[in-house]
Amino acid sequence: MKIRYKKKQRKSHKKYGEKYRGYGQVGRHRHHPGGRGMAGVKDHMKLMLMKQGYELGKYGFTRHGTKLSYETVNIGEILEKALDGKIRYYVEGDKLVIDLSSKRYLKVLGRGRVEKPIKLVIHESSVISEKAKAKVESMGGEVIVAK
Repeated sequence: MKIRYKKKQRKSHKKYGEKYRGYGQVGRHRHHPGGRGMAGVKDHMKLMLMKQGYELGKYGFTRHGTKLSYETVNIGEILEKALDGKIRYYVEGDKLVIDLSSKRYLKVLGRGRVEKPIKLVIHESSVISEKAKAKVESMGGEVIVAK
């Protein structure tokens, strides 16, 4: 003869026949209604966690200073644009004077040819590479840093 033990029934078995089984008409019994884990720490769980003594950190913006974005241009392009009339220049003796001091955060690189002696005026915040400086000075030109 086999002995049959009574199977343990779920807690909700008592609630059979009731419409909402103790979970209410409005909220309902749904899976993870507040999100899984620590979801909602910054919004709907914030007050509860603060009551428990958690510190949730500071809010607001952190400014890290102005971001400098350099406009890069090659020394060969500068000379080409000046001769095409896209950049203003004037002649002082045998040198072409190209004034780029109004352009801040300019980076002058050394690609291209320098076929004429030029006097390049750049702003103090601008950067010129060693290769570009050497090309200008090899043709008898000079680089002036202005404020």
